[in-house]
Amino acid sequence: MNMPELTEAKLPKTINEALKILAYNDFFYGDPIKSRINPHDKDRETIRSLAEAQYPWTEKQGKLAVVILKRYLTKFQKFKMDIKDLLDKPKYDDPFRVINFEKSIEKYIDENEEEMLELKFPYSKKLVGLIQCLKNKRGLPNSYCRFSGEKKTWTIKQTDVTTYYSTLIATRYDFKFIDTTLLDDYDDVKKEITGFKHPTAKLVGEDIVLENAPESMQEYWNNFKKKAFKPLLQVDALKNIGIDPKGINIKAYTEIGKKIAHHHYHKLWIDSKECSRDQVIAGLVELDCFPIVMPVSGEIGSKEEIDEWWNWLKCFERHGIDWKQLSFGFDIKEPKRVPPDNFDYHYTGKLDENYFSKLWELHQLSKQFKYIDNTTKVMFVRNRIPRTLIKSKINPGAALITLGGGYFSVGTENLKRLLENLPKKLYYSDSQPSSFDWHDHIIIKL
Repeated sequence: MNMPELTEAKLPKTINEALKILAYNDFFYGDPIKSRINPHDKDRETIRSLAEAQYPWTEKQGKLAVVILKRYLTKFQKFKMDIKDLLDKPKYDDPFRVINFEKSIEKYIDENEEEMLELKFPYSKKLVGLIQCLKNKRGLPNSYCRFSGEKKTWTIKQTDVTTYYSTLIATRYDFKFIDTTLLDDYDDVKKEITGFKHPTAKLVGEDIVLENAPESMQEYWNNFKKKAFKPLLQVDALKNIGIDPKGINIKAYTEIGKKIAHHHYHKLWIDSKECSRDQVIAGLVELDCFPIVMPVSGEIGSKEEIDEWWNWLKCFERHGIDWKQLSFGFDIKEPKRVPPDNFDYHYTGKLDENYFSKLWELHQLSKQFKYIDNTTKVMFVRNRIPRTLIKSKINPGAALITLGGGYFSVGTENLKRLLENLPKKLYYSDSQPSSFDWHDHIIIKL
């Protein structure tokens, strides 16, 4: 088979155009036996990177493009595109971009009258890593730290935390301080840190008392104790304000309740081989965690999945939670019979009458119970936050992840954020799950 010949083509006017021909002309990257052109694999990534650059090239990138095109000059000429004159006297789409190698930090007030910090520096993997560490490891909201690709700057909302760490980075790596008052801000924060003592808690009689707590935290704690009289609930709440309950031993009626309350972490795995459903629910009842959210992954189709649902519903009944106190944020698929000769067993083709009736009952429950109010105890969700939950303005006390395997919780970012911000996130399964959440916290065994 003869290789097709290219007709006379309009010659590229710039180095950028010539490189794009090399990058995007699949004929050049075709079968080497047919086209007799075989660019080296290592060139392809570089060529594509230059062709897809979002900003004007630097002088160094421009020279690199010329070197690559000279390497393939004879191939261009073979296909009647003689770009030798262009390579001898290169022309480019835009003037070269000049990199400012000056590193600087500046504080300013933005259009929303927010105090901001701006860090400007040439790309450095280490400096970018330090800023991302500040962003991710200090619990900053995503909006607090942004990168502008056009200006090549990092903008950070100024707080005590960002002032302290940004100034440390700037000082360590010789940034120019445009506004020296930032150093005064740093000194003020440093003085507060020097005299800071981490809040602690101790048991006084039947009451949990905070020590070294700032006034705002103390006020919050006093208001909380008016609602939570039981010492066990107070111990359980310490982790929510960053205080380790270690050393405070409060009696509990349930083993699960005691372990959760005295644990310093909120994201826990409960081994289903060691603890029953009744023990888990009894513990949550003792800690006053209801209403709870139960994320569900996948459809219900197998006997094992139907049994799992049914066992949880019966468990709720044993602990005084009836079906009217359940809420479904989605519909369970209606079961339908299929003819015996139909080999599509995806849904209910092989279910006996017992399992078929159970699945039908689950379907009816999901259609009937949607409303959420102050009597709701369990909210089943899948993929998204139900509108009924948003309108109810009810704050769940815990997430229990078990239905669908208990290994992960699926859904939108809003649902994941809701689950992550709950006081407790419990996994109940026969093997310890891994965490794939955005903040990469591990899941600890209870």
